[in-house]
Order: sequence, then structure tokens, then C-alpha cells
Amino acid sequence: MQSTEQNTPVEIPAKKTFSQRALSPTERFEMMLPHRLELAAVLHHLQRLPSAEQLSQMTLLDIGMPNPVMSEVLRKRGGNWCTVARSPAFAQEAADYLGSDVACLGGDGTIPYENGVFDVVIVALDILVAVSDQLAFIKECNRVLKSSGMLIISAQAKRALSIGDFIRNRRWNNPHSPYAATYTETSLYSTIKNGFDIQDVNYFSRFWVDLVRIREAKLVEQGHTSDEIALRLRTLYRIAHALDRFDLLQRGHVVILSARRRRWSARVMPVLGDGRTLSEAVLFRPPA
Repeated sequence: MQSTEQNTPVEIPAKKTFSQRALSPTERFEMMLPHRLELAAVLHHLQRLPSAEQLSQMTLLDIGMPNPVMSEVLRKRGGNWCTVARSPAFAQEAADYLGSDVACLGGDGTIPYENGVFDVVIVALDILVAVSDQLAFIKECNRVLKSSGMLIISAQAKRALSIGDFIRNRRWNNPHSPYAATYTETSLYSTIKNGFDIQDVNYFSRFWVDLVRIREAKLVEQGHTSDEIALRLRTLYRIAHALDRFDLLQRGHVVILSARRRRWSARVMPVLGDGRTLSEAVLFRPPA
């Protein structure tokens, strides 16, 4: 399956100066380039949806967006949206910003909605590795989707000979740590295959931006606030994005895919000599 990186972030008007007051979500969104890149990649996958007239009749859910501005932009696309936040603090900020109730994701990945409610579920970057049981969480996404619903999900990509992966593993020394866990296309497929059929795979966040994102993860781990992180990294992200413009041939370091819901059942496929199933051989390139 062809995969192309979405590397143009969603732009918003920049503000010229900032005081020591708390930053607004809009100001943080302007500073945090990865959030804008992620939103642009999600919007690319939403192009698979029907016309605006049909979209207005759909019910959609975004899970774990790191900034409520992202949820607001998605709402402007059309349709009836709900938001599930990654923590009570994120839920409160999103509720205040959006002016509507925002639920909170359960620690075990429970989604607080009834069966078959949504036409689309969008799962933000880092949510898959944050839940205690990934398979149970994917099954929850399957449960709340309608029979023909679509899942859009992002995850840190595992790259052969990746400097970023090497730094992550040295820093956190645990491949299952939320800060170090990575996915190949095949492993991400294996995570969702019992309930979804993959339709499209893309990438965003190239080399230099990925390195700054590692610095961001360290600051989060050290307990710095979202405002402090945004102020510290805004210039680094601008420089990284400029440097990445000279690296147009490589894939991004975050994989995002869209997949259609199927009835949940264990999927067992014939295995080829190199360890891939037939579906993987059709969908993805041979492993490096």
C-alpha cells in the first residue's frame, strides 16, 4: 500500500508576544508543531469521508487530542462531534474551550459511550501506548463504531537504524515504555486486525522534528507543564521544521492509518516463508 507523508502543518495566525500569563490553547497550538502536523494528517484521512452534506449527518469521536484546538478544527469539518480526553485535566480544559461536555478515557482504555454510536473514531498519537491493554482498547473502538465505521489512529513508527529509536531505547531502556514504544506497519496491523481492515497508511513528523519530540517527552517525564514545554520548544520546532524541508525523500516517523470496521473475530492468516501473512504481503512492503 502506498504511503505518503503529510508534512504541511495546519497553520493559524501567529501572535507576536507572550507574557508570563498562562497560555491559551490557541497559543500553545501555534507553538507545538507536532500538534499541527498531526491534525493535518488526520484531515488528510478524513478526505475519505463523503460530501459535506452527508458528513453533517455523521457522528464522530476524537480521543486524546493533546490540544482542544485540534478538536475545534475537526468540528468545523462538519458532523456531530464528541471528545474523549486522555486525563481529567485535559478534559476540563477541552470542556472550557469547546463549551461542551468532554468525557475522560478510562485507565484501561474504556470509552464511555454505548455500542454502535459513531461513524468515525480518531485516536491521537500516544494514546495506544498509554492504555494498559491495547487489544481491549482497540476492541472498545470497534464496539462504539457503527458496522461500517472508520478508525483513524496514529502511533510512533519503528524505523530501521533510526537515531530517534536508538535515543529512546537508551533513555528509557524499555521498549514497552510509553516514551519508547514503536510500531512497524505490520505490528500496528496485528494490533487492530481482529476488528478492522486497513485502507490507507501515511506518515508525518520527519527526522529533525522527531528529535525535538524526544526532548518534549523528556520534559513531560520531568513534570514540566504544557505551557513551559511550548515556550521552551517553539523555536526548536521552527528550526527542525525548516531543516526537514531538505529531507523530502524519507518517510515520517509517525505512522497514521485509516481502517474500516469489521465484525470482531480472531483473524488467522496463512503465513509466508518470511513470516508475513498474505494480507501483510499485499498491504505492506517487505520488512527491512
